[in-house]
Amino acid sequence: MDGQILDTRYQILKVLSVEEVVQTYLAEDSNLPDQQFVVKQLHLAKNHPQDLTILRRLFTDEATAIAKLGKEHDQIQKLVAYFEENEEFYLVQEFIFGNPLTEEVLLGTPLEEDQVINLLSEVLEILLFVHNSGVIHLDIKPANIIRRESDNKLVLVDFGAVQEIVTTIVGNLEYIPVEQLHGNPQYNSDIYALGIVAIAALIGLPANEISRLQSQKNVLTGEIVWRNHSTKINKNLAKIIDKMVRFDYRKRYQSVTEVLHDLQQLTNHEYEVKKYNPKKLWLVTAGIASCITFSLATWFFQSPKFVDNTQQLFQEGVNKYNQGNYKEAVDDLTQVIKLEPQNSLAYNRRGDAFYRLGDYQKSQTDSSQAITLNPQDANAYYDRGFSSYELGKYKEAIADYTQAIKLNSQNAYAYYGRGLANAQLQEHKKAIEDFSKAIAFQPKYTDAYLQRGILRRRLKLKQAAIKDFNAIIEINPNDAKAYFQRGLTQSLNQQKAAALNDYTNAINLNPKYIEAYLNRGDIYSELGNQVEATIDYNTVLQINPKLTTAYIRRGTHLLSFGDYRGAIKDYTQAIKLEPNNAAAYNNRGNAYLDMGNKKAANQDYTKAIAIDSNYGLAYYNRGITRAKLRNKQGAIADFQQAIKLFRKSGERNSLQDAQRELNLLQNR
Repeated sequence: MDGQILDTRYQILKVLSVEEVVQTYLAEDSNLPDQQFVVKQLHLAKNHPQDLTILRRLFTDEATAIAKLGKEHDQIQKLVAYFEENEEFYLVQEFIFGNPLTEEVLLGTPLEEDQVINLLSEVLEILLFVHNSGVIHLDIKPANIIRRESDNKLVLVDFGAVQEIVTTIVGNLEYIPVEQLHGNPQYNSDIYALGIVAIAALIGLPANEISRLQSQKNVLTGEIVWRNHSTKINKNLAKIIDKMVRFDYRKRYQSVTEVLHDLQQLTNHEYEVKKYNPKKLWLVTAGIASCITFSLATWFFQSPKFVDNTQQLFQEGVNKYNQGNYKEAVDDLTQVIKLEPQNSLAYNRRGDAFYRLGDYQKSQTDSSQAITLNPQDANAYYDRGFSSYELGKYKEAIADYTQAIKLNSQNAYAYYGRGLANAQLQEHKKAIEDFSKAIAFQPKYTDAYLQRGILRRRLKLKQAAIKDFNAIIEINPNDAKAYFQRGLTQSLNQQKAAALNDYTNAINLNPKYIEAYLNRGDIYSELGNQVEATIDYNTVLQINPKLTTAYIRRGTHLLSFGDYRGAIKDYTQAIKLEPNNAAAYNNRGNAYLDMGNKKAANQDYTKAIAIDSNYGLAYYNRGITRAKLRNKQGAIADFQQAIKLFRKSGERNSLQDAQRELNLLQNR
């Protein structure tokens, strides 16, 4: 099957899995060669009850609905295309870089309660959008929930509805409720399946024992008996999960909103219980007793309406957030908070919306309030850590990531965030340890490899850095950033041919990779390949005609080949785009000097120094020019200042050059 072309454009790269009626492939689109997709081939079931014409319509209707979901929600796998060939049906889906939830919940080790609550809450919020769109997933299981590598969010994949239409095969029986088996799926069938996932996570069932749950039912009621596995599980959480997996769907939670509300009430209640000192509880009791009558009356007349309004507003806010309408989401969630000031989940989601809007201060404030309401919420610390990081408060970010790690010691993403903050504080050893820890928990965490590799290169650990970039490429051969960073490292090792190859790979994967073109152009220029270098710089300027750096780099290239006028033209354009660019003035001064225009060169060096008084190279160049203009004292002063700045910055070669020029001048 490898190499086969489907629908005249999707080329099969390799087979991912083969089942009785479904085969899954990794493929690329010949029109978009830098992207990979997952292609599912659905074999028509024998004795299919529908004729082909009806089947095509049902397949198209269901696929269209699911494709719409992926376009409107960031945490739903995108259905890129669907088609039929030779009476077999195909789905082309977005390839999600990340790990399925099977690597978190089916390992034989119980998860902490707060981890399960966070998992449930995030998946339920996605299902809220799915159900509100009139769709039932029908195949909720750990393998169909991917933790996306780029942002640690959960993504829902592989909707069962399309597959069932063609194959008539129902999903994994371990997660399927009885009404779905009987061909009568309900919205809360998805809630049941998610409840099974939660049970498996709480009691630490390995994958090969998940089927035991279906055999451990009460003979009379049909309810799953699971609590005897662990006596430490919070009773209120257990009640919520019991209601999620009730045998009779009419006795189960009827909507995702109800489950989310009860989970929120649970986290708020747990915090309130911990907050009060038992020794002072009797002081509170009298006050409670005196308010009972008023509270009951208020609840009777206002509570149902209050809860309905809150749930509806929260749901609308989440929907708007998922659709990218962050400002409107903030408005709705603000109303929720006014109605229910103890709703930590609302603060959490509003903080996320503020973060998306770039208002990191408000995002940080909301995360802080969520933490106040629920100090055991690891995700709130994690969110606040990222807001603090964006605000440049790296020590505060580190404190929050550390607390998130205390609450969830296996959170690879918290280690990664702390590593980024430590790197900003020049705590290189700690940063590398954090990135290494993240990789230990998530062996395919390419961002952690990337940052560790970059840091190792800065510390001159070039071979170790290359190993990190190699690891990324092995995990994902289409990661352009990994090729680019490895190219930079190869260049530092003077392995120019290897660097050229890496930059070319990066460009092939990302034809608009500006940094790769610039660096490849620089190497071509150093190797004397004038035409190839010029083409690369020109390509960059076609992509971005206002990129100052590109004009400066092309100008330097032209200068090295003696095209002084071309270089001056490029440096002048860079100055027009960025009037305070000291490098552009300094480099134009070099071009003027090479042309013999010492006066113009002197003026440009002086301008560069006026912009950046610590520009050692500009002092050195002006010293050379002043010496040529017979301004001996001015030249001596410039060389002395250049020596001072080079010594401070540790530029040894430049320091030696400046010292030599000064000695020659003073001995004349």
